[in-house]
Amino acid sequence: MEVLASLATTYPRATYIAGWTCAEFVLCIVLWAVCANTSTFKSKPLVAAFMLAHQFPIVGLCYYALIGRLDWIMEQPATLKERMYGFDPAAEQICMIQVALQIFVTTIAFATRDGGLLKPELLAHHSVTATLMCICLHPFGHSRVGIFFGLTELSTIPLNVMDVFKNFPDLVKSFPFLDVVCKISFAFSFLVLRVGLVTKVSYDFQADLYELYATGTAHSVPAVFFMSLSNIFVVGLQLYWSTLIIKGLYGLAFGKAPKKAKAT
Repeated sequence: MEVLASLATTYPRATYIAGWTCAEFVLCIVLWAVCANTSTFKSKPLVAAFMLAHQFPIVGLCYYALIGRLDWIMEQPATLKERMYGFDPAAEQICMIQVALQIFVTTIAFATRDGGLLKPELLAHHSVTATLMCICLHPFGHSRVGIFFGLTELSTIPLNVMDVFKNFPDLVKSFPFLDVVCKISFAFSFLVLRVGLVTKVSYDFQADLYELYATGTAHSVPAVFFMSLSNIFVVGLQLYWSTLIIKGLYGLAFGKAPKKAKAT
């Protein structure tokens, strides 16, 4: 116990990340045991356990986003230094939880060998996010962390429920209305938060990153470049996902996917 206490004092952030990571795996293992003995989930108990356990850190991220500097969503700090190097304890919490979450998700993806979790774009997203969170712990970019990596996770809550329904079709038969509600709420929250809000905030964020570089006031030029390229990658990925969501909404409304235009 003395060793653990010493580590917690010397490396508080690493200890916090390790604690969240362990908690996620322990919860997943407990749910795995439960799901393996539940008729609905016994075909893929580890996948079911992961999806249920995944809600735990997501709710934590949303919580810290909502108790953090919500005023920064409406109006960013006046100076470049405040915007890029101001400290927000809630943003720090979000960074550490996100690192733990990406470790958990990536590990489970390889453990289950589930095709939906092992998509290259998802693995790239996990790696980029974890690296960004480590950079943001400087502190760096805290005024946007709550938006990019906390508030946007509100859309993940209905997505997790959708994934459970997708993997276990019997649940759709039992709860068809809930399935539709989750699809609509996910689509709406994703388009509003991850496309609308994030794209707007990203434009201003890129301007601040450029100003740091142009004025020579950046603490690390490589960090600025990595942050800029990563932001472009994530926004592009989310715009791509938004096209799939719009197609899904079309299919939900009309029962079929939109026809491709014929070449003339």
